[in-house]
Parts: sequence; C-alpha cells; structure tokens
Amino acid sequence: MNQNYKNISCKIDYHIHTMLCNHAQNGMEDYINKAVSAGFNEICFLDHLTISEPGNRLSMLLSEVSLYFQAVQRLKRIYKNTILIKAGLEVDYHPQYVEQIHNITDTFSFDVIGGSLHFPGGIDIVSNKSDWCKGEYNTDNIYRLYFEYIDKMLDDDYCDFICHIDLIKKFGRYSLESIEKELDIIIKKIAKKNLAVEVNTSGYSHPANNAYPSFDILKKCFEAGIEITIGSDAHDPADIGRNYEKVLPIIVSAGYKNVCVFTERKRSIVEIVTNNLGTHNESCPIIP
Repeated sequence: MNQNYKNISCKIDYHIHTMLCNHAQNGMEDYINKAVSAGFNEICFLDHLTISEPGNRLSMLLSEVSLYFQAVQRLKRIYKNTILIKAGLEVDYHPQYVEQIHNITDTFSFDVIGGSLHFPGGIDIVSNKSDWCKGEYNTDNIYRLYFEYIDKMLDDDYCDFICHIDLIKKFGRYSLESIEKELDIIIKKIAKKNLAVEVNTSGYSHPANNAYPSFDILKKCFEAGIEITIGSDAHDPADIGRNYEKVLPIIVSAGYKNVCVFTERKRSIVEIVTNNLGTHNESCPIIP
C-alpha cells in the first residue's frame, strides 16, 4: 500500500454509521453537519456489511451497497469545499463469505475497508441482549475463539485496517488466561501485511470503559511500526468525536504523532491534533 507523509494537523473520524445498518439514528448530512461544527477536517462513513448475520438486522443488505456508495459520492461533491468525506465499509469477517467480500470490495471504489469481528463462530459478542453480555459461555474459550478468527481474517486479505481489535472486552469480561501469545502473533501479522489499526473511542461509552485497543495493545502496535486511524463508531450525530479527549493523550503516550487517512485504498499520514479540539482547521490535503 502506498504511503505519503504530510506534516499537517488534521482532525478525523474514520468510523461513522448510517441508518442503512438498521441501528443508527438520523441522516447522513446530520453527521456531516455535526462533524463540521465540531471542527473535523475529514470523516469516513464506515457502515456495516455483515453478510453472515441472519436477517441483516444489524447491517445493510448486499443489494444496498451500491445505494450507499453512491450516496457518499454525492455528499463528497456537495461538501467538497467544507469537509473531506470518505466512503468506507466495515466488513464483518466470516470465512464462508470471503469470496463475496472480495467481490464487493473489487466492484466499488471505496476509500477504505475496515475489517471487524462481531460473531466469532456465530456467537454474538456485541449485542446488549446477547448471551455473552448476560455472562454465558466460558470467557477464556471465547477469547481464544475471537483471536483465532481475527488471525484468520488477516490471512484473507480484504481490509486496510482492523476495527476495534479487542472488542471482545466490551462488556467488561476479561480472560483469566494470558492472551499475550495470541496478541503478539496477530500484531506481528498486521505489521507484516502493512495494515493499520483503528483506535476506536466508543469503548469509553461501554462497560469496558476503555478504548479499543487498550493502551498495552496500542503500545505493542507502535513498537511494531503499525500505523493507526481514529474512529468514534458513531451511530448518532452526537457520537461524532466522542471520548477523543480521553483517547488522544493515550495515543500520544504510546508514541504516536501521526494518524492515517485513506483515498481509494491508498494510505496517507497526517499529524495528530492534540489541542484545540473544538477549533476547525483548514481542510487537510490528501496526496494519493
């Protein structure tokens, strides 16, 4: 993947959902207007595509991908002089649907594809109504299963960055067994494949009360030379930029001075904005 470095300040949110996922609120322009008023230079719609999820309760349909892509392209044109808008997908991993995933990502010129995992082995680890949330299953076993699937996802080469890599901790359930070995293997593979990792700020709004990834994992990523992007996982315009004031000091403490942005699957690097979070900056240029 091509990389370019530009010593500029840029305030970004690379994880924003739409009503097409069936569990987000308000229209796309409401998210854009909130981002502009909050001083963001660049945002990325990264809505769910979960091919394996029964009934598509939490995802757009395959038939809606074209509609979604065209809607973002239209908004890019309308707001081109106000804010940079990128088109992305958060594609949930399932080994059975890898060929379909590649067909989608090859058909549309998305700016970025995020890889995520919400249903390892068919087990829902994110819903408040799930058995996992209610305390069912052996915690150590599900942790092992989760990271096995993340490892497989990396082998299937469809994404540009990994979303909320330790989402498994969402409800405050932590493995009693060490997962250092599994994490080290995954981080090494991410670095080898030259992928980025998302710092997802939504974890501070969940029982985990921590960013995804945690500081220890983020530090490992920095030491491995892995670049990061930042996303709020917004499902409502009010979520844009949530918890950034908590996450940015952690990012800087881990050693990062830059974050990455994407254009047509090509990565660029911009300087992190660490102060004046409410101040709007000039549009940050992207050099593909």
